Amino acid sequence: MRMDVWMEGRDTPVGVLTRSEDKSLSFVYAGDIAPEHRISMSLPITSEPYSDADCRGYFANLLFEGPQLERVLDGFGLDRGDIGALLWHLGADCPGAISITPEGTGPGKMPGRFPEDYERLSEARLHQIVLSLHRHRRMPEGERNPSPVAGVQGKIACLMLEGAVWLPKGGSRAPTTHILKVSPHFDPDVTRQETILLQIASEIGIDAAETRDLVFDVGGTHINALLSTRFDRDIEIAEGAGTIRRRHAEDFCQALGLPPSLKYERDAVDPHRRFSAAAVNVIAAQTTVPALVTRDFLAQTIFNLLVGNTDNHGKNTSLLYRGRTVLLAPLYDVAPVFMDRRVTHEFAFRHGSARFAEDFDVDALRGLLSDLGFGKPPVERAMKQIQQLAKRISELSARHAPKGLVDGLHAQARVLEDALDVDFGLEERDYYDRVVRDEAIEAAGGWGTLS
Repeated sequence: MRMDVWMEGRDTPVGVLTRSEDKSLSFVYAGDIAPEHRISMSLPITSEPYSDADCRGYFANLLFEGPQLERVLDGFGLDRGDIGALLWHLGADCPGAISITPEGTGPGKMPGRFPEDYERLSEARLHQIVLSLHRHRRMPEGERNPSPVAGVQGKIACLMLEGAVWLPKGGSRAPTTHILKVSPHFDPDVTRQETILLQIASEIGIDAAETRDLVFDVGGTHINALLSTRFDRDIEIAEGAGTIRRRHAEDFCQALGLPPSLKYERDAVDPHRRFSAAAVNVIAAQTTVPALVTRDFLAQTIFNLLVGNTDNHGKNTSLLYRGRTVLLAPLYDVAPVFMDRRVTHEFAFRHGSARFAEDFDVDALRGLLSDLGFGKPPVERAMKQIQQLAKRISELSARHAPKGLVDGLHAQARVLEDALDVDFGLEERDYYDRVVRDEAIEAAGGWGTLS
């Protein structure tokens, strides 16, 4: 199988991906490729073909979970490790600006022309979709998903414009501008929590995905959802018409050439193939302004630490490309994981030597800073930043969040106060029964390794 690899905005393929009979992959760039059309940090431009070991990590991350993947696996008798065959069938709908299509068939994606390439959803149809995502985390039976979104949560990519929700028309290959994420019936407040935390991050001064809270009333059922603006889009619309284009982006697993199975540091076997703070420093060194990327990643890490989001794994942080400029993407996918007793509270990557918030002492902070590339770790400055962020999170959550979340965030801050032996100067709150490390999970025989 030979497949063309496309990047939206380029008239010819950036390269060719080949899947051999033994299921191995190889990739080679086109001869006229320009530096700004490099598809990944893990695949620098060269005239030599990349081997299976070199390119499998990047291309495996272009696949996503969901009904379309399951249909292809079942319908063609494929296995999940057959990355090339899966991309042959699903590559036109890869997340982002990259598409992969059988050689000679043209690109899988094109800029969107509004309104020609889009269909407006009626309120009734939108409510059917929201209800199905809420109850089953999938689209209704018979409903086409024109723009699949990575992940297994109940969400759909869409275009939000002129006070209405639109979907790309079949065959248009047009992009979306927003992600509508719907709370599942078993966790009805999760989207509200995420919206509040991202809004707090933005008010604090951290670049975060623009997100707003929505509530749908479907047949008497109140369903919480969030609407997140996609940061990898360029939108030029005036007087009801215009163009929408995708911007190239890649997550940290792609940039490191790691498969999705290694998005958590704890799952690594080879110390040279893992998502870690030291690996982030390697990524930052290849960006346009490394010091800014390291600074902003540290701010995101401290914020996630303070709000108890231990799910900030290698696929929940990304790079944005604009020509030869490479920047850290805004903060996204933030949830107070520490409030969920069903999953592990172990960090997605070690903070120095610390695996849990309870272990994050001054030595762990110094190790984190060192791993991120600070030659002389600015521990005092980082401690001051942690204290300031903790204070602001406390103030803003008391203003915007429901009581349970406010009390939980206060309990998380207290854990870090004890670990760092510092006083954040926070007002007292009601007691919140926070799990210590994973002790309650392990005692209950729960999902101690899942997050």
